[in-house]
Amino acid sequence: MDPRRRVFESGSVAIDGNKIVSVGKEYKEKADVIIDARGKVVLPGLINAHTHLSMTLLRGAADDMPLMGWLKTKIWPVEKNLKPEDCYTGALLGCLEMIKSGTTCFADQYFHMDRVAQAVEESGIRGMLSYGIIELGDPKRRESELRT
Repeated sequence: MDPRRRVFESGSVAIDGNKIVSVGKEYKEKADVIIDARGKVVLPGLINAHTHLSMTLLRGAADDMPLMGWLKTKIWPVEKNLKPEDCYTGALLGCLEMIKSGTTCFADQYFHMDRVAQAVEESGIRGMLSYGIIELGDPKRRESELRT
């Protein structure tokens, strides 16, 4: 689709660096790389507006339970013991999954956000990060993380 919202069944998208410079039926300039996308759909990057990247490590942990029971008996007890390295590893995996599925930007809130930020920077994806505001019974730890 071009700026006038015309859909091209067969067309071209030209990119220079990280900027789209042309969308149309045919690109007539010389290209360094040509990707044959016949039979494919070209979409803009997706945006995920609510993530907890580090929770990627908790996927499948009793996800057949009702929300509050799942949080109280499965998730919060684990989160209480998460270390910075756990959050880094989960965030890195979450970034990889998003990149692989076409997500190019996200908003995340969780714990140990300095380590999450490191994972995001290393992955190259764009993200907006904030500290999660839940107590989990250890006010000193939360205060320490907020100061980080």
